[in-house]
Amino acid sequence: MRSKTFLVLGLAGMIGAAGMLAAPTQGAQTQDAPEAVEKMGRNMSPPRVTYSPPAEFSEEARGAKYQGTCILKLIVGADGNPRNIRVINPIGMGLDEKAVEAVRTWKFQPALKDGKPVAVEIAVEVDFHLFGGGPGIADLAKRANAGDAKAQLELANAYFQGKDTPKDEQMGLSYLEKAAKQGLPRAQFEMAEHIIHQGASADYSKAYMWYTLASRGGYKHSEKALKDLAAKMTPEQLQAGQTLVDNWTNVPANSASPR
Repeated sequence: MRSKTFLVLGLAGMIGAAGMLAAPTQGAQTQDAPEAVEKMGRNMSPPRVTYSPPAEFSEEARGAKYQGTCILKLIVGADGNPRNIRVINPIGMGLDEKAVEAVRTWKFQPALKDGKPVAVEIAVEVDFHLFGGGPGIADLAKRANAGDAKAQLELANAYFQGKDTPKDEQMGLSYLEKAAKQGLPRAQFEMAEHIIHQGASADYSKAYMWYTLASRGGYKHSEKALKDLAAKMTPEQLQAGQTLVDNWTNVPANSASPR
C-alpha cells in the first residue's frame, strides 16, 4: 500500500525574522537574511517536482486499512529544496508524519519569475488510498497518478459511479479537479457542473471560470452553459469570475511521479 502525492498551487507570504537576534560578538558572522517568498503571478512559472518518492503507510493505518488525504504547506526555495513543511489538514494514525517525512526528501525545479528562480509557498496533497478494483482500476489509477489527465477524468467518474471501485464522491471530485487543473476541457466543464449542482451554496464565480476555460478549450456544451449561468449572476459575481479567469495559471494537476 503506497501513497499518492499531488502538487497544487498555493499562495506565498513573506517570511519574517523569527524573534530578535542578539548582536554578534566581535569576529562572529551575522546570520543570512531570511529568503523572501514570492506570490505566484502571471509572470511566474510554478515549481515542478523532479524527485518525489511516495510516502509509506504507517503500521497503525495499514493494520486498520485507514485512508485519507494529508495536506501540507511548504516553501520551495530558489535552490529547489523544500523547507518549513507543516501539516494543515491532519488525518492522524501516523500518516501525517509519514507525509512530512516523504516530502522532506523531494526535489523541485524552482519557480521562475522573469526567468530567475525564486522561493514560493505551495500546498501538497499526500493521498493515502487503497485501490480494490482489480488490475483494470489499478492500471487506470497508475496512469492517473502519473499525470494523465484523461485517466484522471476516467478515474473520477469511476469513483462517482462506483464502477470497479467503491463509490467515493470525495475521491471522484479530487481526480476531476486534477484533470481540470491540467487544462482538460471536459473536466473543466464537469467541474463547473459539479459546482452548479451544489444549490444555494454554489460558487457561481468559480463555475463561471471553469465554464469559460472549457469554452476556450473548445468543449461544445460550454458556451450555452456559460450564457445561462451569466444570466443568473450579479455584476459582482461576474467581475469576480472574470478575475479568476484572468488570473488563471494552468498548473499540472500532478507534477509528481506516480503515487
